[in-house]
Amino acid sequence: MKFWTATLVMLFVISGLPTVTAQQEESPRLWKDSSGQFSIQAKYSSFSEGNVVLLDEGNREVTIPLKSLSLADQQYAMNPSVPNNLKCVDLSDMRGQLPLVADRTKQILRRSEPWEFSTWKPEARKDDTVGYPSVVRNDRGKNADGRYYLYFSHHDPTSGIACAIADKIDGPYRKLKQIDSTLDHSLVLVNPHFPGKVGDPSHYSSPSVVWNEAEQLWFMYFHYYNHYHNAWERDPKFPGGGNQMTALATTSDLTSHQWTIVEDKSIGHVSIHDIVPVLATTTESWMYGTSSYHAMQQLPNGQWMSFLRGTDKVGLCSVGFARSVDGRNWELFPQNPMIRPTSGPDKTLGIYRPGFIGYLGTNAAGKPNYLVVWSESRKGADVPRVRYGYTSDFINIQPDRRGFAQWSGGDGLISPWREGNKLYLFAAKHLHIITLPGISR
Repeated sequence: MKFWTATLVMLFVISGLPTVTAQQEESPRLWKDSSGQFSIQAKYSSFSEGNVVLLDEGNREVTIPLKSLSLADQQYAMNPSVPNNLKCVDLSDMRGQLPLVADRTKQILRRSEPWEFSTWKPEARKDDTVGYPSVVRNDRGKNADGRYYLYFSHHDPTSGIACAIADKIDGPYRKLKQIDSTLDHSLVLVNPHFPGKVGDPSHYSSPSVVWNEAEQLWFMYFHYYNHYHNAWERDPKFPGGGNQMTALATTSDLTSHQWTIVEDKSIGHVSIHDIVPVLATTTESWMYGTSSYHAMQQLPNGQWMSFLRGTDKVGLCSVGFARSVDGRNWELFPQNPMIRPTSGPDKTLGIYRPGFIGYLGTNAAGKPNYLVVWSESRKGADVPRVRYGYTSDFINIQPDRRGFAQWSGGDGLISPWREGNKLYLFAAKHLHIITLPGISR
């Protein structure tokens, strides 16, 4: 592939015109022209009046007509996606409340590979739990290709974490094995017990992928079943029941499909596969049983926030929050749980699940306001109903008085993505598309 030079690209300075600028320090990425014959390694600077301004490796401005770029690079230039990849979706310019009704819903995930079927027992193969999507755009790290990477799993033995890729946010998403038929499967994290024996509860599930700018790494949080939970519970050094806990895997290159799980052999036989959980169970009753299905993000002020789901000894699920400065070391809010079956808007509901967090801008006092989205269902039921709430401190949450949303959630998190006036919400097997009020573009 050839590289653009000064003779191929007209360089000029644009001033006094409205621009779309990067909201956070950019990383260099490979930009391609519409023919695919030319490319340049450069940082995104701004987009104005049909022209894209880049900074080359010498920090010199390079201006390229938008139409000369590949479709993926055109979309990136018009919608810088750093905030999206931090997973706290920016809704600060929305006028009014987020609609309760989706404009359109479509299915994006279907079972097609052997690993997507339960190995728990033969009759469990009919149970289809494929979903748990988490979507990012590969415009950071090594080999940024501008495409959308959807990570997913199921919640039966012996699930791992798989990947599907699309050129556009609304798909179609093609699993890795569909892209490369020589692959055995689409998994990027394979459970060591796969394909598993009947009665083995092993699984990796509920991925939550976030870009870490400070480390120049992609972080994937996921939960795992811990066969050594009895030893964990008996050991005074480790809190809670240790049944399911949240682990961390990292990569600098999404295209490699190689992730490294944080492990330490010195942890001993209290955590399976030497995994060191980044969010373990706790001694508090609300998260004593499991610490899993968390929705992870970084807020606009740089603070990391985990929207937590904890399960007690009898199977009731509550939600709370934890904060971090680096995404690795977490401090749970002492006021947790924030929403629970005994205090929620509908006390007859027993399963509370974290969805996503949106930034709504600042209030008159200069404090940030946030949209908090979660789902609720009765114990033993799996029909999550989505509810919105509002907070400025993640302690006091005011439920939206309009009641439940009219689009469906899933058992896992809800992965948000915004482009222009459209909000794309990935939940279970589906994508819900909502038009944001008061935004023309």
